[in-house]
Amino acid sequence: MKKVRVAIGSESEFIKSAGQIVTLGVGGECALFYNAGKWFAVGSLCPHQNASLEGAEVEAGAAVCKRHGYRFDLKSGDCLTVGGYGLPVFPVELSDGILYVSYWDFED
Repeated sequence: MKKVRVAIGSESEFIKSAGQIVTLGVGGECALFYNAGKWFAVGSLCPHQNASLEGAEVEAGAAVCKRHGYRFDLKSGDCLTVGGYGLPVFPVELSDGILYVSYWDFED
């Protein structure tokens, strides 16, 4: 197991108004959001019915799934709508205009 840090692109490439799906390594992805001057990355699928968080809006620090309105805290990944659901969270760094997302690679 090792921690991997991936450059996902220039900050200017990403919109700040809704979630965007970003590829992380082989077969992995996350949903990238901007809120209150910071970038956040969480799992790309709502665990309720596996709906994509592509295009999900942010309200009061939470990503809102477009399918049924489930709300997920961008800092913790916790579902604010019902208990028992949650999203993985990934650290995001901005350095020299480039966004980086880190994740654990369990293949090694």
